[in-house]
Amino acid sequence: MKSLHQTELPLSRQAAQAHVPNEMVHSQRTHAAAFSLACSASGLEDKEIYLALGIDAGYFSNIKKGKATLQADLIADFCKVVGNFIYPEWIAYQVGCTLVMIQTEAERRAAEAEARAAAAEAENRLLRSLVVGKVAP
Repeated sequence: MKSLHQTELPLSRQAAQAHVPNEMVHSQRTHAAAFSLACSASGLEDKEIYLALGIDAGYFSNIKKGKATLQADLIADFCKVVGNFIYPEWIAYQVGCTLVMIQTEAERRAAEAEARAAAAEAENRLLRSLVVGKVAP
């Protein structure tokens, strides 16, 4: 029995980093099935998820049964908690779309610079091997 001053804190386990193929996500028949798949893939207990989101256990259960939906403003938090994008990917697929991770300009420039550096390094290795008289694989 809890006293009036005791509160239940969400558990702080990290979600598993399971890869679920988009084909499996897209094959889910209902939002409830997609939501449940996202929860299962996380490796977390339902209680860990709904407490972290600050939603009622009964409401969470109704989402999994297809009797309720997750509020749109909670989807980002849900994805962070479960460690995947299964649920919004399923939603996007329902309207003929798929999710793409947004890259900031700084991230894009850094990726381009890394690609250029890798290409230059590969070219340098080839030139060094030619100078020594053998071509590296």
